[in-house]
Amino acid sequence: MTASDADDTPEIETSERSLTIRRTFDAPRERVWRAFTEADELEQWFVPEGMEATVHANELEVGGAMAITWTDGEHTIENEGEYTDIVDYERLGTREEIGDGELRLTYEFRNAGNGTVVVLTQEFPETLPDGVVEGWTGMLDALDEHL
Repeated sequence: MTASDADDTPEIETSERSLTIRRTFDAPRERVWRAFTEADELEQWFVPEGMEATVHANELEVGGAMAITWTDGEHTIENEGEYTDIVDYERLGTREEIGDGELRLTYEFRNAGNGTVVVLTQEFPETLPDGVVEGWTGMLDALDEHL
């Protein structure tokens, strides 16, 4: 599978409270891992379209803080949480408290020929919010361009 094939056919599964997206990127797993774990890389792609990102904390250890601000000049979104699971080049887990409870994210990184499959699973305390699939699709498109 090429990166352009992955762009056309990401695998998306939803349930009432979770979203899973599988997407293949045309880059080695170590490179994709850095894009998810280094602050200067996150600021370049991990941001909704039309916004800018600033990473305030990125303590890559279990219990370590993660904090990022997204802004478009008028609106600001604050994301603050902690890392819950880290297996270098294989898996990242995070959690954050949101208005309705706990939001959990898990990223898995798998070899796929010369590329990498990323499996992203987001679990919400309530039902999936509107626009979440489109938001992640846009950010993963930005990651693909960044890589």
